[in-house]
Amino acid sequence: MRRVATLALITGGATAAVAVGALALGRLRGRGPEAPTPEEDSIFTVYAPGGRYGFMANGPVGRVISKIMPILEAGVYEVVAEMLDLQPDDELLDIGCGPGAFLATKAQHARRVVGLDPSRTMLHEAERRLADRLAAGTARLVIGSAAALPFSDGEFSAITAIFAPANPAEAFRVLRPGGRFVFADNDPRKSPSEPTSRWGRRRWDEADHRRMLEDAGFTELTARYKGDYLLVSGRKPADS
Repeated sequence: MRRVATLALITGGATAAVAVGALALGRLRGRGPEAPTPEEDSIFTVYAPGGRYGFMANGPVGRVISKIMPILEAGVYEVVAEMLDLQPDDELLDIGCGPGAFLATKAQHARRVVGLDPSRTMLHEAERRLADRLAAGTARLVIGSAAALPFSDGEFSAITAIFAPANPAEAFRVLRPGGRFVFADNDPRKSPSEPTSRWGRRRWDEADHRRMLEDAGFTELTARYKGDYLLVSGRKPADS
């Protein structure tokens, strides 16, 4: 927490304090304003520019969060990387890549990496982190929504969505046969008594996530917990 507090002080008073508070309470611990259950597709716009919580990923607040996020999420990156088991011939899409920290630290050996995010603020930081790979043509950053992925069918061998909204059917579509998908949920429901939504997003439990991946066509499902976080993985059948 001292590192976070120092970053807040350096980067600008009240605005930075709001960013740190919002990140710690909302994104990482999953605590925040309860609201009516949101519409199914609203999760893809709530943190985008102009969205209800768009300030958290854009502008001055987004710039602060882009510096803090890689520090606080490093442990989750380790688990995602272990579950994904990237190989040198993999082509990886990171949905909601944010500042590009997972791609820069855990996918250096993959043949090609692509980061997708709706925030230009976040992608600006990702450009800095991935500058060498972008120059070499082995990395690409795309601004866009995960609701309808702007990629071709079967373009990737691996996909991640770390604390970011994802459409399992779209992830399945852009994966090639045998491809893997790992989704990390920072605020899963753990009992029926917990709220069904927080911070503008619907909350799901492990059974919900398994059902959604199965409905999209994924098999070989696995689930792991990292503290309060839930990570679910699946594979696109080789005969798809």
